[in-house]
Amino acid sequence: MRIILIVLGAIFALLGFACGASGVAAYRSVGSDGYVEGGGRMTTQTAALVTDTAKFEKVDDNAGSRAGKVTLRIAAERADGGPVFVAIGTDAAVTNYLADGSSAIVRDLEFGPFDYSTVAQGGARPQEAPDVAMFRVAAGGPGRQEVTWNVEAGAWRAIILNADGSAGVDVEASFAVKFPYLRGFAIAFVAIGGALLVIGVLLIVFQARGMRRNRTAEPPAPAETG
Repeated sequence: MRIILIVLGAIFALLGFACGASGVAAYRSVGSDGYVEGGGRMTTQTAALVTDTAKFEKVDDNAGSRAGKVTLRIAAERADGGPVFVAIGTDAAVTNYLADGSSAIVRDLEFGPFDYSTVAQGGARPQEAPDVAMFRVAAGGPGRQEVTWNVEAGAWRAIILNADGSAGVDVEASFAVKFPYLRGFAIAFVAIGGALLVIGVLLIVFQARGMRRNRTAEPPAPAETG
């Protein structure tokens, strides 16, 4: 029985360590403003960088609109300081805008370390200068441009391009997302992991001590008589 409890303690300790480590990592990934953020240089010979379609399902209002509590923030600044355009729009609007020009679809976007891949289409044809009214949120001009958007149900895409639609995009981009209660969940994971770790260690220590006491208390074997 003691062996079983020691094994159980080891399992608790390992689960606790994994849970606590995940909580610490999640907590450290959240910035002081509540966002998990990543970014770096992004370039393309085409006229636009555009994300794949992201679909968000509608959440029952009675359950609280969790989708509406998730916030995305995208920013970009051209390497040469020129005017840049950043926007988020419906899949239909963005796809329609990109139909006659060139673009690079951004895939496999990772925050830490920042990395991505692209699939270019349309060669290096320029785009028409974008119209703010075509998109859900948009910002354009010289220097750093930023948009913030509360996630809504539907199919959406984000786009970054030179404000005049010319080919050859070279920007320093930033992508950030704010999840509701992420910091609280991280703290809870750390607390649960710590509790499991303590329980596991105590089980191992107490059962190991019990086994040593039993061995010490065993009477010596009777001496053999000739």
